[in-house]
Amino acid sequence: MTLKIENLLDDVKAYRNTMVARNFPFQEITNLIMKWDQKILEETPEYKLKMFKEREQEERENLERISREAREEDAN
Repeated sequence: MTLKIENLLDDVKAYRNTMVARNFPFQEITNLIMKWDQKILEETPEYKLKMFKEREQEERENLERISREAREEDAN
């Protein structure tokens, strides 16, 4: 699946470059390319692991905050 998307992106990028050479507005197609480049990135194991670790850290911080607040309530 990723290979097909990459092939599509290559075609769209080539089309965009043709548009730029002819001085056509190309922002819309650039936005489309960026969107699909991001989707490919999000499918990589490295990206998924990074996102997992970030979520894990956020959860740890939330649990620590809740625990600290509970201890403070008990102390009062």
